[in-house]
Amino acid sequence: MKRRQRQRQILELLRNEPELELSVAEACEKLGASPATVRREFAQLHAEGRVEKTWGGIRFKATGSNPASPPAFGERLIDFPEEKRSIARAAAALLEDGDVVMIDGGTTTFQLCEFIALRPIRIITNSLVIAQAVDQKRGSGRGAEVHLSGGQLQPESGLVAGPQAEAFLRQYHAKWAFLGAAGVDEKAVTNYNEAVLTSQRLMIAQSERLALLADHSKIGRTAMCAVCPLEDVKHIVTDKFAENQPLLRRIRNMGVSVSEVAVL
Repeated sequence: MKRRQRQRQILELLRNEPELELSVAEACEKLGASPATVRREFAQLHAEGRVEKTWGGIRFKATGSNPASPPAFGERLIDFPEEKRSIARAAAALLEDGDVVMIDGGTTTFQLCEFIALRPIRIITNSLVIAQAVDQKRGSGRGAEVHLSGGQLQPESGLVAGPQAEAFLRQYHAKWAFLGAAGVDEKAVTNYNEAVLTSQRLMIAQSERLALLADHSKIGRTAMCAVCPLEDVKHIVTDKFAENQPLLRRIRNMGVSVSEVAVL
């Protein structure tokens, strides 16, 4: 079993029982792995802020390294975490010093914070979680300048939406808009959260280029709300996944640049 698969199974065990303290012995039995292997996986998950250490093992840490993360948001953070982090690293490399970037809230765009907090760029976002994470990672040093919209808080996602958020976004122009999605196919980018649709569309309209950050599970999926037609997308950053190759080839043939990142 590959390391990523073991870590995903460990997180799934904890996610199913949030109060469970998973011991090394229990993990060995469930995964069929050696104690040394399990301890390495526990240590890696703790180092990445996804679990808490206990006396005999580890415990689920739903909010990751950001205490302001809403519970539902924290739960989604453990879905394909290595893929999302690799996608975010590649997307951050698209930015140049001095750029202005609009970032929509989501668990993949959240992973950007690690890679952009110390960059001399300007961030415009509708996400309390992203704003706080960038601020924490930047610390007292110089780095990204954050502009956070006002509006009505969406408790499950940590997003702010509504007329205030929309008026705020109309004030700015950006080089890039970085968005996540629930689905993307040959026709459109789609999502589930109707409350932030107008804000997402404004980010696209107020930016020169749209980059979509979507792990392999979103490719070929369609959610109920259309965010924008695929022709509006300049760049898609996703992880390599064999079953997605036919669709990604067709998307490339439509003129969309697609980056497929390897996940270690």
